[in-house]
Amino acid sequence: MALDLNTLHFASAASRCAYVIVFLVMALSQSRQAYLWHWMGAMGTSMAGSLIMMSVSPDTLPPVPITMITYWLYSASLVLSWTGLREFFGRRINVGLSVALIALPGILYPALLGLGLSTRLSIAAIFACCCVVAVLATYETVRVTAGAERLWSQYIESVAFGFYALVFVLSIGILIGTDLPIASAESARSSMIMDQVTGVFVYLGYVAMAAERANRTLLRLAETDPLTGLFNRRGLQTMLRRYFRGSDSLPMGGVLILDIDHFKSINDQYGHECGDLVLNAFAARTKAALRSPDILARWGGEEFLVVLPGVNQRELLEVAERLRSNIAERSFPLPTGALTATVSIGAAMMLQGGARFEDVTKIADAALYDAKAQGRNCVRLGR
Repeated sequence: MALDLNTLHFASAASRCAYVIVFLVMALSQSRQAYLWHWMGAMGTSMAGSLIMMSVSPDTLPPVPITMITYWLYSASLVLSWTGLREFFGRRINVGLSVALIALPGILYPALLGLGLSTRLSIAAIFACCCVVAVLATYETVRVTAGAERLWSQYIESVAFGFYALVFVLSIGILIGTDLPIASAESARSSMIMDQVTGVFVYLGYVAMAAERANRTLLRLAETDPLTGLFNRRGLQTMLRRYFRGSDSLPMGGVLILDIDHFKSINDQYGHECGDLVLNAFAARTKAALRSPDILARWGGEEFLVVLPGVNQRELLEVAERLRSNIAERSFPLPTGALTATVSIGAAMMLQGGARFEDVTKIADAALYDAKAQGRNCVRLGR
């Protein structure tokens, strides 16, 4: 048995109300995430539009003032969805354009009727405005921004808004190319069902995107050293699994373990705050001296580990010596004045098909202790 329109309108308003409450809780707990407020506004305006349409008979067109308000609410829902997506992906929002896109449908409808255009063509023009916004929202979910992470859940939004755009195009075609009645219980029922189904995907997509972003952020924090921004041991293991993926043995390359000499005395003499400044500057300087494929991690305390894929023994020692001299020849600026520091480095080769990575780090660590025993500020190769 077909659902009556009042039931569909109630279900639509109730589901949107539930999503508004969910996003209100999320927005209040993450007040700095502006995209949550945009998406909550999109749901709220859509819910208000559904509540208004519940009072309108499906067999007659509503009065022009009611139509204008409804169009403003629905266009606001689409535009806020679009601006929320731009905010989510860190893209600039043009406030003037957004306001114009919200206002245009409600203003355009009576203006076109006043110019003598038929109701069918006037509504088709409104649907064209909405279609543009749906296309813009779809584009935001599929475009690639340099350095931005892509989420699997964003493709839910791509499909949902792409379907919205398609529905608007089909509706425009029906209005222009056929004489099917505009106001009828059957057409209203079909529109409500499509809106309900698509709306569920849109709102679930919002929840999924917010959750996936939060999970990735937590994982990144768990794998990152908070002081230097480098990988910690857990993050290093993740990177190594990606690098060694599909390989049963270690690739060719080398490992360096760097230890800042007499770092405890730096902390004792200048304080832990200055010690942190040295660690941060040391990490930045070391990272800048490496290649893009190289992996740098904070191994613990004042120790840092570098993985250099594809290097031979000569190249490994050349890099180690360059890193050592780079630290020894340039002082670290501190509030108390310039500080000169040195670093001891232990090196070990990763031989293809050879020992496990953990065994290679043990060899590099033994070489590091050898470097310290021989006076520090030097490089030693483990065997």
